[in-house]
Amino acid sequence: MLYKLSFSAFGLEAAALALLLRQSQSMSVLLGFLAMHGAASVLIALAIRLLLPRRYAEPRAWVLAFLFAYNFFMPVLGMSCTLVAFALGIWLPRLSRGHDYASVVPPRFTTHRNHEGTGFRGGQVRAQLANQAAPLDQRLKALVALQDTPAHATGALLRKLLSDPADDMRLLAYGILDGKEKQIMQRIQENQRLLGAGNADEGERYAGHKRIAELYYELIYQDLVQGDMRRFAGEQVRLHVRDAQRHDASDAGLWFMLARLELQAADVDAAAHALEQAHRTGFARERLLPYIAELRFLQRRYGDVRRLFGELQATSTLPAVRAMRGYWEK
Repeated sequence: MLYKLSFSAFGLEAAALALLLRQSQSMSVLLGFLAMHGAASVLIALAIRLLLPRRYAEPRAWVLAFLFAYNFFMPVLGMSCTLVAFALGIWLPRLSRGHDYASVVPPRFTTHRNHEGTGFRGGQVRAQLANQAAPLDQRLKALVALQDTPAHATGALLRKLLSDPADDMRLLAYGILDGKEKQIMQRIQENQRLLGAGNADEGERYAGHKRIAELYYELIYQDLVQGDMRRFAGEQVRLHVRDAQRHDASDAGLWFMLARLELQAADVDAAAHALEQAHRTGFARERLLPYIAELRFLQRRYGDVRRLFGELQATSTLPAVRAMRGYWEK
């Protein structure tokens, strides 16, 4: 269609010019020129519109009227400029062709605060602890300030200090981590003794398995165990969750805890099942949205991630979630 319109337009324009160049000043020659030139202008306007991007081709009537007027009132020159414009539009972009896509580092998905900053200036504490040239007493004071901070916010920093050149720093950092781990392990052992007593009824056994699962998960959440111990803690969480669910499979909190564990382990199928069961048993969808988005991220369904973050209320999410929501909405 494009070629037919173009060749017909150029043929009519050439015939019109040939008629105009005849040595005749009669009205019939002028009317013939105008008729053929007008028909050529209509055809070239239709041809040009076929080549225009969609955002420039609407509204159709006004675009066609403009193109017709442009070519009709500038005989020869209008078509010549149109040809030059399309030639430049095709040729120039090839001179500066760039890559439409670039490789970027994927964002780290987190659904909790990942910095120390509870009750003190977290950035200043981090700077003092990282600066090995700072006076030892100041670094020790900064480290002591961290001992009452939740371990999930300081675990990574404390582990870095285990290789600090100062013996006092290493010992204190190890003592803080070891103390937090022992507190949780002591509570686990107490609950295991209660379960092993043999005189607990069904409700007490359910509550006991649930508490033990939560305590093992706390070891993982607070980043107190690594390597084989971390895997062992995860297995214990799954084991005691299953035991608790034998007594009550409708506990949404158990499914939610299991979903978070499987997401950390990057087990997509198990996490999807746990999230679905948590929602079915009554867990609020709004609280599940960040974790569903994390699941979609692991599944590489990035369009769903953007849609899910769009559903989150900016005023009801944690700072880290709000930051990720802003990232995915761009």
